[in-house]
Amino acid sequence: MTTADRIKHATAIALIGDGIVGAVHPTHDAQFWKKGPAGWRRSMRWCQRHPNATRMFAIAQAGLALMWILHEERGIKNLFG
Repeated sequence: MTTADRIKHATAIALIGDGIVGAVHPTHDAQFWKKGPAGWRRSMRWCQRHPNATRMFAIAQAGLALMWILHEERGIKNLFG
């Protein structure tokens, strides 16, 4: 396993964790990520006002990161064909 593989794996794990936190408590997660450029702050305020949409984005984020890990891991990929 290369360093690049380890970085991809760690990034995917972080995205899965953030997605789960965002799905469980979307307004708190949006509040946590509120620092940054004006456009980013605006989108985080939108996420706070729309917790169900934020929850769906968070679930999609976790799911896509999980698919990324499964695709990258050669041994696990074989389980799905």
